[in-house]
Amino acid sequence: MEDERKQDGAWVQVAEGRWRRLTRRDFLRSAAAGAAVGSLGPLVLTERTRAQPVTLRILQWRHFVPPYDEWFNKVFAPKWGEKNGVRVVVENVGVAELPAIAASEAARVAAGADPGHDMMQYLTPPATLERQVDTDAHREVIEELKRRVGPYIPLAEKSTYNPVTRRYFGVSDNFVPDPMHYRGWMWRQASAKALGSSTAGPVTWEDVLKVGRELKRMGHPVGLGLSQEIDTAMWLRALMYSWGTGEQDEAGNVVLDVPPFRQRTLDALRFVRALYNETMFAGVFAWTAASNNEEFLAGRISVAMNAISITRTAQALAAQALKRGEDPNTSKAVLLARDTLITERAPRGPAGARGLEHVMGVYFIWRNRPRPVREAAKKLLIDLVLSYDPDVAAREGWPPGKFHASQAYDYPTFQNAISKQKRLAYLRDDPVAKAAGDRKDKLATIETAYEWAHNVGWPGPSSAAIDEVFNTWILNVMFARVAQGIDTPEQALDAAAAQIRRVFQKWREQGLVGGRR
Repeated sequence: MEDERKQDGAWVQVAEGRWRRLTRRDFLRSAAAGAAVGSLGPLVLTERTRAQPVTLRILQWRHFVPPYDEWFNKVFAPKWGEKNGVRVVVENVGVAELPAIAASEAARVAAGADPGHDMMQYLTPPATLERQVDTDAHREVIEELKRRVGPYIPLAEKSTYNPVTRRYFGVSDNFVPDPMHYRGWMWRQASAKALGSSTAGPVTWEDVLKVGRELKRMGHPVGLGLSQEIDTAMWLRALMYSWGTGEQDEAGNVVLDVPPFRQRTLDALRFVRALYNETMFAGVFAWTAASNNEEFLAGRISVAMNAISITRTAQALAAQALKRGEDPNTSKAVLLARDTLITERAPRGPAGARGLEHVMGVYFIWRNRPRPVREAAKKLLIDLVLSYDPDVAAREGWPPGKFHASQAYDYPTFQNAISKQKRLAYLRDDPVAKAAGDRKDKLATIETAYEWAHNVGWPGPSSAAIDEVFNTWILNVMFARVAQGIDTPEQALDAAAAQIRRVFQKWREQGLVGGRR
């Protein structure tokens, strides 16, 4: 039941051992009991607002690093509000629930009704919602943060800004790097057979194919999803971009079936077909957002593409084993944590080593919220980004701050919100790793993600068309049908390209997407 609760929305305990689902009515009723929060930024709540306490209702995902939710819900939100008389009510739901909730609330905003929340956090760029969100508020937050902490990284700019309308449809506070995870001893043993020498880990996609054949023979196949879910959508785009192809060009023209991109897309499809047939197993067609973690930590797969939540979960289990008194040299949990490794960069393809963010944390404020609520939401977003710096967080009473609370899972999109020096100081003397008996600097290479992480829709922006293509899984289905042998690469590409062109044309007619074809 506990695992089901983690993946299936919000639940409330009504008695020991008894739970029921938390309904929307329950949540709205809970607003009156929300946590008091406050502010840091130069934007200040007016005296009138102070005299009329505001309730700010936030929906965000149930974080894959549980200590982050503990910090946000029980430290940051209540401490933030004590100075300003704003009540913050936070609802956490499973990642797969966010799109349906956002669509439902957007429809209510379009109809002039209360959406149910004032602000939401999305995990992909929510460009299709541009007309329902407060783009002016987003711009003000981003401009203020640029002034206070420095540039907004290009990955975030392309994931929140529409160059056609010149509006920000969201504010990104973080991106999550997406390296490849692998089991060290398995990889070394398999690479010695496949490549003639024991290598330190996958560097190219060709490595994954060649070594993956041996890993599958060893009974520990490669685990890369081929289903209709977010992780599949991310790694397949990373592979396409590394082959020098993608959905669109910089101007927003659909190019995946246009020469020379057509041949590159067909080559990528054939490669994934071989990768599935020779290194994977049928379970990848039923992958969920939790499958990477579950299958890797259970020891069933040897390779996965994922955020560092796999490593952090392994380390948490190891720390628990050490607390129970297990010998670190023989404990299965500790040995698993030590053997869970990440690549320094995204795997390289024919056109380069191009990865994606695992998820893109983007907040948006609904446009029809009362002004005091929108002002409170803007202030919270500014202060949340400032809280990356552990010194700021300590001074304001929000320790340990966003970066440390997420255990380096949430990487700042305002790169200087926490300095590189402070990021590396944490990663090179990692307290989570040390508590697990793991190598204390193992995750320091994640810092290279600023060099290889790309946005959904690269090299163009994450437009409304890209948003719809992503969330209707068109590319996922294209690759899966080829891997399963249902379609030839040519058939799957032609069908997907036709679908994508219809989506782009629809949004062009609404004035939200550029390009001509």
